[in-house]
Amino acid sequence: MQVSRRTFLGGAAALAVLGDGFAATSADARIFAPNGGQAADFLICRRLYLDICGRLPTPEEVEDYTKSHDVRKQAKLVDALLESDDYADYWSMRYCDFLRVKSEFPINLWPNAVYVYHRRIRDSIANDEPWNEFARALLYARGSNFRVPEVNFLRAVSRRTPEGLSEAVSTSLLLEPTTKYAKYFTRVAWKKTREWKEEIVYLEDGPADATPEAFMAELEGPLAKQFVSTPVQRVHWWIYGTLAKSGVLDRWTAAFRSGGYRLKPLLRHVFAQSEYRKGPGKGGFPARRLDAEVLDDALCYLTGSRRNFGSIAPEPYSFLPATRKSVLVEDGSISSAFLLLFGRPARDSGLLEERNNRITAKQRLYLYNSSKLWRDLGAMVGQKDFAALSHADQIKNLYMRFLSRPPVKDELFYFDQKNKINARDVAWHLLNSREFLYRI
Repeated sequence: MQVSRRTFLGGAAALAVLGDGFAATSADARIFAPNGGQAADFLICRRLYLDICGRLPTPEEVEDYTKSHDVRKQAKLVDALLESDDYADYWSMRYCDFLRVKSEFPINLWPNAVYVYHRRIRDSIANDEPWNEFARALLYARGSNFRVPEVNFLRAVSRRTPEGLSEAVSTSLLLEPTTKYAKYFTRVAWKKTREWKEEIVYLEDGPADATPEAFMAELEGPLAKQFVSTPVQRVHWWIYGTLAKSGVLDRWTAAFRSGGYRLKPLLRHVFAQSEYRKGPGKGGFPARRLDAEVLDDALCYLTGSRRNFGSIAPEPYSFLPATRKSVLVEDGSISSAFLLLFGRPARDSGLLEERNNRITAKQRLYLYNSSKLWRDLGAMVGQKDFAALSHADQIKNLYMRFLSRPPVKDELFYFDQKNKINARDVAWHLLNSREFLYRI
């Protein structure tokens, strides 16, 4: 029986994306948490790839992980992923959000500065630079915004006043947008050069305690507890969707300190905790809808489709290759209709809440009805190697690619033996499922 797209929408797929979460049923528990509430191996593998690298694992990567009997396989996978280019790409995107890496209004870093600033941030992530050393580099930097990447930290503000600088810096380094530190930025000044859009950041004459250097002394003195807990709280937000409560915060911060204020030791600690191995559902691991960039990259990876990026400013013209990963779009001013629809942050404020990962009615309508997605799925299932598979093997292949697991007996029976639903409709159902759209 062939099920039309409209009929299919009224059936199982209509139940797939109704809420902003994942409510695991008893049947789901047999799939996702078969070992006393602990997540299945395939689910841990998928979580780690999404949380560390911002991408889906390939079917081969899932099989290698699930078939391994090594008791340290999770720790070994974490170590391998933390050394990958994908990790540096994805986590630099997260840092660029709160550091307001954006060329146009209201931040106005300009393209040349954006690219050198992004490269500096990515290098910091890849080299696991300590948080305090990274902050010191940002606050101490002086010179050209094109030649000294770190000075863009003091330029990525919408208000070039001591109060504006205080608000931006405290948001980034203390997770607290406030103007009460304005006195430390009264000497910061900017001057233009003959190079188009180039600016020099320097300090005007004045008292020694009215400088960013003096503020750094505060961060490592009276404000040290809040300063050190800031990256810890961000990690908790990115993984669990909330700020950490005192007990968890204390344990995570202790791991961060013992790791030399580096991100990788903190992440190793986080992923080793029993909380991370919980199955989905009430009281378990919280569901998080995939970031806009991650979802875009996943769809392009699965279907082989290409992107069309655009800049809000007509000049200078910005062109990105269609093969560029969305998580590697350095400039917050360059976007796409898909990224805007799915809540990519504008990078105007640097606040955590600026990114919106809640599912919306417009997103549901797009996923259910986009002719582009329908064509892309058609091209995917029309590939010669895929078309040569038996119908049952096609379903198994799609489940591994979209959900990182094989179908269970009931799922295979429904799609193959009972209804013989064509491969594109199966792919469309999987794409619209909570299991695909959320990291669970």
